[in-house]
Amino acid sequence: MLAAIAFYDDPLTLFAIGLTLMILFFWYFATDIERRKRNVGTILLIGVTAFCVMATVPFKDRLKGGIDIVGGSSFTMRLQPRVNDSGEAQPITKDQVEQAIAVIEKRLNPGGNLDLQISRQGADGILVQMPGIEDKESGAIRAKLETVAKLELHEVSPRNDEVGADHKTLAQRVAENIEIIPGYRAYQLKGKDQDGKEYSRPILLNRRVAISGKNIASAYPSPSEPDAVGVSLDNEGTNKMIALTGPMRLGVDRIAIVLNGDVISAPTVQAHLAKDFSISGLHEPGEVQSLASALMNPLENPLHTDEMRMVSPTLGSAVVQQGLAAGGLALGMTFIFVLLYYRVSGFIAIIGLIVNTIMLFGVMAMFSFTFSLPGIAGMVLTIGMAVDANVLIYERLREEMSHGKSLKNAIEASYDKAFSAIFDSHVTSLLTAGILFWFGGSAIKGFAITLIIGVTASLFSAILVTRVIFRWGVDLGLLKKLSFLDLIKSHHYDFMGKRRIAITLAIITLIISLGAFAYRGERALGIDFTGGSLIKFQVGKETKVPLEEVKKVVEGMKLSKAAYPQQETNLTTGTMLTIRCASKDSRAITEKLRESIPALGQTKPGSTDYLIGASQDEVSALIGGSSMVQSLIAIALGLLGIMVYMTIRFEFSFALAGFIAIFHDIIICVGLVVLMGGELSLIHVGAVLTIAGYSISDTIIVFDRVREMLLVRNDSEEVILNEAVNATLSRTLLTSGATLISVAILAIVGGSALRDFGIIIFIGIVVGTFSSIFIASPVVLWWSNRKGGNIREAVLATTAKAESMSAAP
Repeated sequence: MLAAIAFYDDPLTLFAIGLTLMILFFWYFATDIERRKRNVGTILLIGVTAFCVMATVPFKDRLKGGIDIVGGSSFTMRLQPRVNDSGEAQPITKDQVEQAIAVIEKRLNPGGNLDLQISRQGADGILVQMPGIEDKESGAIRAKLETVAKLELHEVSPRNDEVGADHKTLAQRVAENIEIIPGYRAYQLKGKDQDGKEYSRPILLNRRVAISGKNIASAYPSPSEPDAVGVSLDNEGTNKMIALTGPMRLGVDRIAIVLNGDVISAPTVQAHLAKDFSISGLHEPGEVQSLASALMNPLENPLHTDEMRMVSPTLGSAVVQQGLAAGGLALGMTFIFVLLYYRVSGFIAIIGLIVNTIMLFGVMAMFSFTFSLPGIAGMVLTIGMAVDANVLIYERLREEMSHGKSLKNAIEASYDKAFSAIFDSHVTSLLTAGILFWFGGSAIKGFAITLIIGVTASLFSAILVTRVIFRWGVDLGLLKKLSFLDLIKSHHYDFMGKRRIAITLAIITLIISLGAFAYRGERALGIDFTGGSLIKFQVGKETKVPLEEVKKVVEGMKLSKAAYPQQETNLTTGTMLTIRCASKDSRAITEKLRESIPALGQTKPGSTDYLIGASQDEVSALIGGSSMVQSLIAIALGLLGIMVYMTIRFEFSFALAGFIAIFHDIIICVGLVVLMGGELSLIHVGAVLTIAGYSISDTIIVFDRVREMLLVRNDSEEVILNEAVNATLSRTLLTSGATLISVAILAIVGGSALRDFGIIIFIGIVVGTFSSIFIASPVVLWWSNRKGGNIREAVLATTAKAESMSAAP
């Protein structure tokens, strides 16, 4: 077990294994020899699976849950006012708090792999919650949070070491107020001598800041000096550095590096500097990395940690257990469905799904990504896409066998013909997930990370894992005939003929959904979006107040918005009970809890004061301000990326139809949730992104069949579009049905948190299935007719261009 942990902590070993697997992967696709392809694929399959299994051992240590699932640590921070030159404290502004929140996010979660929750508390407070942080790590986290990293470069006075009649240097005389030098100020230079002893002596610096931290382009551990941070300046900083060092005498004049008001070094200028310099003399463990991170994300105001506590899962342990049970049951039902419907092929698909899941967990463990509720949403989507890929291949296989082909040829043809649809649907999901991760806020990064890993694993299992198993079965004579259930018979429904009725129905539903938003206004948004109040009961060490009992009382109340109780523990002060709620509900919740829970309602002897005091602070939205704008920009860029990709792979009319289908599905799903009296929360963010993923995947699979038919048939465009929808109908209904069963289990068995998620996903799948059949294809036809163009000619041109590019040396 310890060997496995050390194995994955060694970057060189990880690189060597990753490089080996990559070589095998390219070899698999490069070779045309069937037996060699089968053998290389087998080695690659076993290697990847073993690699990922070892990465998850031991499970408890390697797989990390988010704050909503396992709890973690809570830091209550207070922003300190800046002091001007007159010594007056400046009032804290909202912009300064927002800047501090952005800096904390970048310092603690630079890679976006942690389920970090940060919110404003009161006028100058910030509440930070991190998953899975132990007591021994809290001190380092606190130091990282409180580091201001205010960097300044000053010119050292040429007269600094000038000795007067009293045998004191000029710096000493200024420091002791014996003498005043206009434009200069005495600082303390702190450091260690050659024997390791600390010293502090005065140094006289020019008051004017020559270069500040705002001019830093990048800061990093210096590759040439072990105890130093390398700093690169931006263009403005480079010009300032040239102006500063240009007139200086080399080997004589000095520059002081001032960090957080302390002079940490004052080196002699040995060359006329420009863009790069280093900060040396950092001897404490981890000091180099911490300073480099802090310099890249400097605080405008100092932060002080008021309190550190351990916090319970925001969903509650009971809900987490329910969710895990529901997820296991849903996955089991999916396996049973695939096995019953596709029999032997279904068993092979289950092996592929298991490998897919192992890869997902392995990579998440390898890179210390956390599993949060939005991340679970990403897992649901990737498992759905993995099932969809297998269904798509098997329905193609059914067609090929019905044409009289041998089993081996039918298998090869089904994989080849299904590849473009699988590839396009997965690439659009990867493209979107990458944009969401790169540009999005913390609320959607958990979803994006899981989706990137899951989609990659799904593509691997779909195009390699099951195909290798089929090759072995055929070559060894174990597979001679395949049979499937055929519950959805092939028919020729006139879907395009019903397009006017369907689009009219869609427009009416869109208007109702948008009307529901307009009518309910802010009531449609939960406190994750609007913010509210944070009620605090300082319970202490002796009194016990079960969190589940508090949740039961709160859930039984009629509130304007949902409230979220949580428990925090501190070794010194004991337990604190917190309830995040709407401001207008805070008084009612406080009174109800005191009335319902005896421990909270006890008063002091001979007084009306309560034994357990309660306080209240304003708390900001978890998805608000710059985070909201950032996430909306990321989603918009993701949709734009999908349109660009589909235009390149298909044609603009297909891209427009895909965009309209996504817009239709999201608006109607969210609108129906609001119409039913629900309120949107962080849970719905992951759900909406999942719906968008299902929608575009469904639409692309239909469009892929349209493209295929346009290249080989001369029927009218309307006939082709109708035939394509009919040809993919069995796949659409089977995938949607299997996913609906899983989501229904999550909604019914998964507890209160997953119920909301399950309901909106259920609605989304139904609406997405409708749009892929009745909305997307009619929009393609409408746009083509409107522009007077020819879809077939455009698709032929796009295909010819793609083939010429792939054939080019």
